[in-house]
Amino acid sequence: MKSIVVASDLSDRSRQALSRAVNLAADTNAELTVLHVVDEAIPANLSNQVQVGAKTLLAEQVAADAKDRDIAVTVTVDVGDAIEIIGAVTESTKADLLVVGLHRRRKFLDQIRETTMEHLIRSSDIPVLLVAGQADHDYSHVLSGVALSEVCATALRKIPMLAPQADLTIFNAHEVSFRKETEQEYETWKAMNPLPEGLPDPVFVEASAADALETIMKDGDYDLLAIGGHTRSSAGRYILGGFTAGLIRNPPCDLLIAK
Repeated sequence: MKSIVVASDLSDRSRQALSRAVNLAADTNAELTVLHVVDEAIPANLSNQVQVGAKTLLAEQVAADAKDRDIAVTVTVDVGDAIEIIGAVTESTKADLLVVGLHRRRKFLDQIRETTMEHLIRSSDIPVLLVAGQADHDYSHVLSGVALSEVCATALRKIPMLAPQADLTIFNAHEVSFRKETEQEYETWKAMNPLPEGLPDPVFVEASAADALETIMKDGDYDLLAIGGHTRSSAGRYILGGFTAGLIRNPPCDLLIAK
C-alpha cells in the first residue's frame, strides 16, 4: 500500500481506528492522512475552535501511537459534509485503504434507516477497514468469505498487506446438495482471478452466509474478517446486501470490506 486515509470523529471508537492505521502505515511504509470533518452547521467562531482543537488532539494521538517509528503523516481538519469530504480526500490522496471506527449506535434510528457508516462504506470506491477491536497487536487469525466474485478476489489480495503473518481461513457458503458444483465453480473462479500464492483450501459450508459465518466464528479466534462489499454485478458496487450491512452494524471483529 502507498496511501492510507483514516477518518476520525474524535471518539473512543475512532481512537482504535487511528491506532490501527498508524501501525499499518508503519508496517507498509504508506503515507497516512488523518482526517476529521467538522459539521458545517456549527457557528463559525465555535467551528474555528473545534478545528484547532481537533488538529492538536489528532497530532498528539498520532505521535503517541507512532512512538519512535518514522511515518509520513498529514493531519487534515476540514468543514463540510463528512461523506463528501472523506470521498474527496481518498481520491486526492489516491488512497489504497480507508480506515474507520465503529458507528455510534442509535437504537431507534438504526432500525428505520441506513446508518452513516453504511452510507460511507457504500459510497467508497476503495476498500474500507472497519476497526472494532483493540489495535494493540498485529492481526494473527484472518477469516475470509468467498462468494466467487471479483471483490472477493480483491479482499484476498488485500489480506497479505494488512496481515502478512496471519493464519488464513477461507469459507464458502452454498446451498444444500450443491457441494460438487460449488467446488467446480471455485476452481474456475480461482483460475480466472489473480490471487495470492499459498491460499489454503476453502471450507465449504451448506448454509446461508450468515449461518456459515456464525458457525465458523465459534470454532476460531479471528481478529479480522474480509468480505466483498457488493454483489457480482458491476452495478452492485453501490449496493450493500443485508449480510454486509448487518456486519457493518455489528461486526464480530475488525472487518475489511473490499470494493
